[in-house]
Amino acid sequence: STSSSTEDLQLKATLEPVRDLKIDLNASRTDNRSKSIQFMYEGSPTTLSGSFNMTTISIGSAFESVGDANNGYRSKTFDKFRASLSHFRDRVQAQYADAPLAAGTVGEYSGDVLIPAFLDAYTSSAGGTLDIFPSLSRLLPNWTVRYSGLSKVAWFADHFKSVNINHSYKSVYSVGSYASYSSWQEYMGGLGFITNADGSYSPSSMYNISTVSINEAFSPLLGMDVTLQNNMTVKLEYRTTRVLNLSMTSVQINESRSNDWVIGLGYKISDFKLFNAAGRRKVKSKNAKNAEQQQKAQQTQNARTKGVNHDLNTRLDFSLRDQAAITRDIASGVSSASSGNTALKISFAADYTLSRMLTLTFYYDRQTNTPLLSSSSYPTTTRDFGLSLKFSLTR
Repeated sequence: STSSSTEDLQLKATLEPVRDLKIDLNASRTDNRSKSIQFMYEGSPTTLSGSFNMTTISIGSAFESVGDANNGYRSKTFDKFRASLSHFRDRVQAQYADAPLAAGTVGEYSGDVLIPAFLDAYTSSAGGTLDIFPSLSRLLPNWTVRYSGLSKVAWFADHFKSVNINHSYKSVYSVGSYASYSSWQEYMGGLGFITNADGSYSPSSMYNISTVSINEAFSPLLGMDVTLQNNMTVKLEYRTTRVLNLSMTSVQINESRSNDWVIGLGYKISDFKLFNAAGRRKVKSKNAKNAEQQQKAQQTQNARTKGVNHDLNTRLDFSLRDQAAITRDIASGVSSASSGNTALKISFAADYTLSRMLTLTFYYDRQTNTPLLSSSSYPTTTRDFGLSLKFSLTR
C-alpha cells in the first residue's frame, strides 16, 4: 500500500514604494511525502520517503572569494562551518541524555549534525536550529526589482525611448530525496536509534539523507536594457550563480560558481526589400521623388493589409562566462579545484519574412573555452553558422 501527500505553499506580493519602481516578492515551500507499507511481510515494514525545497536567503556568503591555488581555495564560510560542527554535535547529543539506550554517540559527520551546521553557516533562515526540514517560520522571500523612471529624466528622454534597470535574486534550499532507515526505532518525539551491522545502536533521526543543496542566482545582479531613438535595443547584464551541494556520503561540500557578462544588441529594419531589383538609376525631380515616397507608403500599407511584414530583425550577443567548481573536504579541511573554464561566446542571427508562410534565418555562433585546469583539458573553439528556411502552414 502506498500513499502520498504534497504541501505546496506559494506566496507572492508586488510593492511599488515609489513611482516606476516595482518589486516582486515570492516565497515558496514544497514538502512531498510518501508512505509505503508492505503487508505481505511480517511486521508490515513501512518506508517513508519524500523531497523538500524552500526559498531562503544565502546572500551573506554570495560574494565571498573562492580563493585560488596559492591559498588553497580558502573560504571563510567553510572554515566557520567546520568550526561549528563540534558545537552542533554536542547539541544533538544532549537530546539523547535521557535515552533508555546509553550505548552509542552522535557522529560528528552524521546528517543530523552536518545539515543544521550547513544551513546555519550559509543561510540567514536557520537561526541556529537543529531542523533538517526548516519550519514555515523560517521561510524567506526572493525578489525581482525593475526601475523604469530614468526614461523620464530630460537627458535620457532625449537619447532613449525607454530605459529599464533590472535586478533579481533567487535562493532555494533543497533536499532532493530521502528515505527512512529500515532499522530505525523511535524512543521520543522523533528521536531514535538505528541498529548497526555489529548490533550496536547509534542515535539518529528517522531519515537517511545523502545530499542537500543551496541553489543561488542573481539573474541579473545588475542589468540595463534600453531602446534608442532609432529603435535599436541594447541589453547589458551581469549574472552570478552558485550551487552548494553537501554530501553526507563523501563528507564534502561541492561548490560551483559562475559569473556572466552579457551584452545584447537588436535592430529592426522595417519593410526591408531583400530581393528587390535595383533597376536603372534615374535622376528624379522633386515631384517624382514625392510620387515615389507615396508609392512606397502605399506598398507598405498593402503589405500590412495582406498580413506580410517584410521586416529584417537582427540580433548580436556577446557573453563572457567564468566558472569554477571547488571540492571542499570536511574532515581534512582541504579544498581543491575540480573543474572550471572561461567561455567567450559571440552569436549573430537575422530573421527575414519572405511571405506569410516562409521565414529565412541566418545564424553564426562562435565559442572559445579556456580551461581552469590545463592538466585535465585544453582550449577549444567551436563555430556554427548556416541558413534555415521555415515553412509554416498555420499562418
